Amino acid sequence: MCTCIYTYCVTHEEACLAELKEIDEHIYSIADCGLITVARKAPGEDFSEKNLPENIQNVVWLESKVREHHRIVNALAGRVTLLPFKFATVFYSEENVKAMLRRHELPMKERLQQLIGKQEWGLKVWGNYDEVTGYVDASNNEMKVLKEELMKSSPGKAFLLKKKKEDLLKSTVHSFFNEQAQECLHDLVPYSDKNTLQSGVTVGGGEIALKAAFLVAGNETEPFLHEVEKKRGTLKAAMINLECTGPWPPYNFADIVKN
Repeated sequence: MCTCIYTYCVTHEEACLAELKEIDEHIYSIADCGLITVARKAPGEDFSEKNLPENIQNVVWLESKVREHHRIVNALAGRVTLLPFKFATVFYSEENVKAMLRRHELPMKERLQQLIGKQEWGLKVWGNYDEVTGYVDASNNEMKVLKEELMKSSPGKAFLLKKKKEDLLKSTVHSFFNEQAQECLHDLVPYSDKNTLQSGVTVGGGEIALKAAFLVAGNETEPFLHEVEKKRGTLKAAMINLECTGPWPPYNFADIVKN
């Protein structure tokens, strides 16, 4: 049975070498040009271009493999600066891994230097769609004017006004939520080294949401989290919630190189 090289991350800190077996007895290192890839050998049939799409449909298989991937990366992230690879980044020989390190040596080393002492924090701004809609419907002046017009209108005109109000309310909710979320993110930017929007405003499952990630230096973590708490209190009044998770390995700031 053929095997492949499953890769977890790249680091430039040799301190991780003595700890690999402590984290997992099956992982090992592949080094070249001052960079170290943390890897393990895996059945090639699991991650081949032919079989991987089918395997990903197997929820039990996928959950097990993804959990294992994050376990290794998270354990290492607590000890060294690293560039985490996305799930299922595989190579078919150690020489291919080394070639990748040589090909991307300079940008990888530069990014690793930029990530020293920093961690990723995830932010989700969200609300129950009906609750946010109710808040906007009750507080927006334009909505109030339309309600008054509806009460005074004839049945024919009321029908048209009601449709206009429904369309306007939908767009106003989206705009209102986006404005509140963007203001929240804007106020957190000074406490981060970098930030990125993971998704714009989305609506689904009865929820309206926006997701972002922040790269925060160790000495800014406390002020960052303090500001998050302040923003959470402000948003609550508008029926909007704020969730902050982390610290995580810097998946959104690593510029991961695919094989």
